[in-house]
Amino acid sequence: MAILRIRDGMRLLFISRRIDRRQPGGRAALAATLVVLALPGCRLSSPPASVIHHSAALQGHVLGAQQPVSGASILLYAAGTAGPGVGAINLLGSNAVTTDGSGYFSLNGDFECPTVSTQVYVMASGGHPALLSGGSNPALAMMAALGDCGELTSSSSVTIDEATTVAAAWALSQFIGPGDGVGSASSNATGLANAFAVASNLVDTTTGLAPGAALPQGATTETAKLNTLANALAACVNSSGGAACAPLFAAASTSETVPANALDAALNIVRHPANHVAAVYAAGALQSSFRPVLGSGPHDWTMSITYGGCAPGCGGLNLPGSLAIDSAGNVLVANYFGGVVSKFSPTGVPAAGNGISGVGLHESYGIAIDGLDNVWVTNEQSVTTANNHHDGSISEFSAAGIELSGDGYTGGGVYYPLGVAADANGSIWIADYGSSSATLLAGDGSAISGSSGYGASQLPFASAVAVDASHNAWFAVQGGAVRVTAAGAVSSYACCEEPDGIAVDGLGDVWIADYTGSAVVELSPSGSVLHRTLLLNGNGGPQGIAIDGAGEVWAANFYGNSLVELDGTTAAVLSASLGYGLDAPIDEPYGLAIDASGNLWLSNAGANTLTQIVGLASPVRTPLLGPAVQP
Repeated sequence: MAILRIRDGMRLLFISRRIDRRQPGGRAALAATLVVLALPGCRLSSPPASVIHHSAALQGHVLGAQQPVSGASILLYAAGTAGPGVGAINLLGSNAVTTDGSGYFSLNGDFECPTVSTQVYVMASGGHPALLSGGSNPALAMMAALGDCGELTSSSSVTIDEATTVAAAWALSQFIGPGDGVGSASSNATGLANAFAVASNLVDTTTGLAPGAALPQGATTETAKLNTLANALAACVNSSGGAACAPLFAAASTSETVPANALDAALNIVRHPANHVAAVYAAGALQSSFRPVLGSGPHDWTMSITYGGCAPGCGGLNLPGSLAIDSAGNVLVANYFGGVVSKFSPTGVPAAGNGISGVGLHESYGIAIDGLDNVWVTNEQSVTTANNHHDGSISEFSAAGIELSGDGYTGGGVYYPLGVAADANGSIWIADYGSSSATLLAGDGSAISGSSGYGASQLPFASAVAVDASHNAWFAVQGGAVRVTAAGAVSSYACCEEPDGIAVDGLGDVWIADYTGSAVVELSPSGSVLHRTLLLNGNGGPQGIAIDGAGEVWAANFYGNSLVELDGTTAAVLSASLGYGLDAPIDEPYGLAIDASGNLWLSNAGANTLTQIVGLASPVRTPLLGPAVQP
């Protein structure tokens, strides 16, 4: 199914038919400081004296190429809270734990949890792989993301292998720092915990195999790609290091760093997924420990999970449009059909099998979440409980999914509304496509913008809106962009052909997804064109656009079925020439949002699914209220 976007008088319609048509503080900074796996006493703290006593236990095995690794050093860490990639705590202190001849280890009684919700991970380094004729492998460095410390009991078992290492490296990429320590700012504990949970969707840490046991019904992962990466690590892990690791290290090298162990090689690959793709694939072809594998080299090494691939019961996705993320990391999606809002947990579990219904929901396009986690949805047309038709309305739901707006808010000039954005001051901006104007609502749904809205006929075919740090709203309109102040002053800027997405960065620059022009355009805060970047040789059709916590720009290519990354300073394309995600089941991506774990979320209008690109972007504080900021 495709989306045919046609002009019908003053309306924009979806028609379902076939038509022809990073890392903490910035990825570059962290990539330059990757070092060998930290051993006890190297930059990682010992347990604090004030540790809260929560008894826990853990046992498991270390495997290399599915064979036991004896003599490997085991370290258990609590993720730090002092900032991204710093402050991890060695929970074992001076206790020395190594694997036995079968690769087994036990930590029963050797550690205590700082809190039950502290995120913990286990590392294995060195040791004697089973197929190694003698000595140990200094390049052996692997990990497994475990999650809440309080859930570890005497029956808890983990397998540390190449697949768990890949899952942890991809899911926790934005939280792993120099020395391979894991941590987040204390203000982003939710983003860190969600990242650990996503790792468990990729791989089952009990078996060390993909996919994870908790993967929701209908969800799919790129298991063959993950296994191919695990095999690339296995060729190095199951050796004495040196020459056996050379193909992997060369493939994972950047101009700043050459990895010295398997984990750092994995981190380099996830942070530069379009680099040396064929060489990484060739390194994986040297091993066959994990199956199934890719039959040929991929377009890139991004990792995706796609949710909602079944009906009924998979969230109610029905021609999904815009999406937004709340403070807990839940993903909310507006659906053009079905009269429901879809809500998914950070790991893709639907809050309601058939979506959250509302009497005011009808032909919904836009969605935004305010500072109270209330959800605002635009209805291009709407139907009241008395079966009367409105020329559009705005629906509001509480965080618990209770409809607060009845048949919908219609004041303030609402007329065939499309885009919506929430401001940090509690107000709600709406792009009125039908009247070519802007509506401003208070947090209780009452109108601020008078009876007919701001700038009547001055916002031609307004389709999307974003808010800057000064509480001005920027609208994507036919031919350009329009800025509207909270008092209703209107300024217009020509820049584009037919833009459909808009975002504002931390410097106040405005980024526009020019759908018809197949370009991303950057405007200064005063409206002058700074850059215009053509995408996919003019065949991209960028729709959704978002800024990450490091200021990088991401655009979803509706026609190209891919995701493009642009430098937030130069507007140069940083991704592969055709974009990232071409191996994922991305199908006519419409909405785009970034969460506090660094995952990118895309709504697939052509497949009624939701795709999560794991750990690729710098985390963003959610919900989005004005320009993107780090959590």
